[in-house]
Amino acid sequence: MKKLYIPIIASGLLAGSAFAQDDIPMLRPEERKAVEAQSDEFNEALKPALAQAAKSTVRVWAGKRRLGYGTVVGSNKVLAKWSELVRFNGGLTIQAGSGEAMPARVSGVYEDEDIAVLETTGSALVPVRWSDKKPALGSFLATPQPDGRPAGFGVVSVLERDLRETNQAFLGVGGDPDFEGPGVRVREVIPETGAAAAGLKPGDIIMKVGDREVSGVLELRNSLLGVAPGSRIEVLARVNEKEKTFDVLLGNRPKLGGIQGDRLRTMERMGGRVSMVRDSFPNAIQTDMRLKTDQTGGPVVNLDGEVVGITIARADRTRSFVISAAGLRDLLKKPAQNPSVAKIREEQVQPFPVRGNRPPSRMIPGNPERMRQHLSEMQRLMDFMREEMESLEEPQQR
Repeated sequence: MKKLYIPIIASGLLAGSAFAQDDIPMLRPEERKAVEAQSDEFNEALKPALAQAAKSTVRVWAGKRRLGYGTVVGSNKVLAKWSELVRFNGGLTIQAGSGEAMPARVSGVYEDEDIAVLETTGSALVPVRWSDKKPALGSFLATPQPDGRPAGFGVVSVLERDLRETNQAFLGVGGDPDFEGPGVRVREVIPETGAAAAGLKPGDIIMKVGDREVSGVLELRNSLLGVAPGSRIEVLARVNEKEKTFDVLLGNRPKLGGIQGDRLRTMERMGGRVSMVRDSFPNAIQTDMRLKTDQTGGPVVNLDGEVVGITIARADRTRSFVISAAGLRDLLKKPAQNPSVAKIREEQVQPFPVRGNRPPSRMIPGNPERMRQHLSEMQRLMDFMREEMESLEEPQQR
């Protein structure tokens, strides 16, 4: 297929799902008309790249409710997002681009990836053709609707990585984001971590982690990318104006919880509904593709129309995740779990916060120790937000 080129200005204006004029404030009528015309032109330009993958894209329904998209991997086999189907398993229908509706049932589940395997009866479907290519950082991606129109498009913002927080190495310190000198000043040392055991203290200034010099909180965190928990690493720090080397045994990053986790979940929902299961995938590509939750599960193509993965989650307004074609091929070689015993990851499924004037029961006034704990958690939240903002400016370091 001839390569499709998209004007830079269009890809910048249209980043997301459909060309949403509502996202561009205060448009005059003539400007809105021009935007709508550009939207039509952009969508038409994408169709050649989406045409083949659209043949392997289906909609998944429960009655009149659309649950998501599916990717055809066999003449009667479809992959879809498990957590969107689990409440309705038993009365599912898939609909191909031709409009034909077929009954479907969940025959297997891959829990870690949140993928269900559906089997159908009816006309033979067109299996997807996976590509061996890995999307490069900043490369363009798009996902089709069954009729060939684009459902979403964006760019690769972070390369494929393990999203399971607890599988990432953890030093055990919190950096001071306001420190302006070289290195990272330690704001706190988490008890019972490698940093605490090695003797690092608040006020110490970390200059290097392994062979990598660090000069900010984000660099400190990134210095451990690719390093496995259980590894030992040398940390060079300045202690009382003298350099000292610490031998640190790296642990596993703790699971985010408490007030910090609750607030982050609320922040993720700002801008619309997000997927119930939206992170902690073993391997996933991050993109700024703006999907609706009922548009996940379909194939993702590059500008050559080659299928490089499937969409698996909308995490927030600016992040969606894709499981790569290579990862899916390896996954399908393994037996799927029986759906009767499969579960969704319950820690991901959080109810929306209940509004009201009554404070949460754990926020008891007049308890200084509890207040200090909450202030510490709020500071960690601010550090996390600062790191996320910095990472948007430096995506190549992620």
